[in-house]
Amino acid sequence: MELNELKAAWQLLENALERGNQLSVAMLRQRKLDAASRSLRPLKLNQVFQIFFGVLFLVLAGLLWSTKPTAISVILGGVFVQAYGIGCVITAGIVFSALSRIDYAAPVVEVQGGLARVRRAYGICVVVAGLSWWFLWIPLLMLLLGLAHVDLYAFAPSVIWIGLVVGVVGLLGMYWMYVYSQRSSNMELRQFVERATFGRSLQNALQQLNEVRKFEEEVLT
Repeated sequence: MELNELKAAWQLLENALERGNQLSVAMLRQRKLDAASRSLRPLKLNQVFQIFFGVLFLVLAGLLWSTKPTAISVILGGVFVQAYGIGCVITAGIVFSALSRIDYAAPVVEVQGGLARVRRAYGICVVVAGLSWWFLWIPLLMLLLGLAHVDLYAFAPSVIWIGLVVGVVGLLGMYWMYVYSQRSSNMELRQFVERATFGRSLQNALQQLNEVRKFEEEVLT
């Protein structure tokens, strides 16, 4: 075989290998993107439940307003419960909006950026709909008792003040745990806190895309 023929054969082999690599990347990309999309379904379902949950709290606030309460503490309890209901609906809508803007046909980096936006939106959702329960149970209890025409603050103010102290301590404890996990070299602890904070479905979707990007870098570079 002459040198030119050898070079041509070698070039054909290289082209075939490159096409094979590109096909492998495309197949892996499609499989992982499908898996990422499926893994986000529980997150979408959670937002639907959160909207219904928020509407429930709005209904409770509406029931309280129908009794025309006069005690300031009961009115404040109703305001906080109503604000929570509105916050649940709004933050769920923000997460839905971020999810709808993800273009799975775009490059992996852009899809990762879309998931990062979802993560930030869900972080707001966690604070509003989740962490607020360290304090929200107090106005909720005030509202429920207010429906029975009982003023919790007048009847047992210590319950409210003790609840506020417990809420502050609990919230600071969770914040310390999150900061500590981010600075810790223990990856298992960090992943556990991340999953507990942002949910398993979102973390799984991010992991799927990280695997695609890593594979692309290894094969195509």
